[in-house]
Amino acid sequence: MNKRILWFTVSALSVAILAGCSTRIGDFTLISTKNVDIGGKFKKVDRYSAEDSKAMILSIPLGIPSLKTAVDRCIEKGKGYFLTDAVLESSFWWVILYGEQKYTVTGDVWTKADVSDLVNPNLDLYELQAGPTGYQLVSMNDPVKRIRVEYLVSN
Repeated sequence: MNKRILWFTVSALSVAILAGCSTRIGDFTLISTKNVDIGGKFKKVDRYSAEDSKAMILSIPLGIPSLKTAVDRCIEKGKGYFLTDAVLESSFWWVILYGEQKYTVTGDVWTKADVSDLVNPNLDLYELQAGPTGYQLVSMNDPVKRIRVEYLVSN
């Protein structure tokens, strides 16, 4: 009987000591913390991920992570202006004395097309347009190809 109580106590303490949680905040069609030109020509750079985190000591936070900073870092990694197909997540963990809370942002970074991009027929450029049902990214090579913007978030 003592072994069962000891095993249960060790298991309960292990769970309490090694705690953590991760939450998906949301999925965004387009998100930016920068001014985005409606009518501007853009090209997709690549998919990037960035985060902003703050430490916790004895479960006391030493700051608050910023979602804006995480989005800024992700956009800046690709030298872009906005993200499409963005996923925002929040997580925290702690072990006895130390822990961390953070925001993670992952998305496709888009940048403005330059003059050489405009004359390259092999590059798929998009124009951000305001339509009757909201905003959309419309392909300049194939106007049927569109990315509908369900949420346009700008700060």
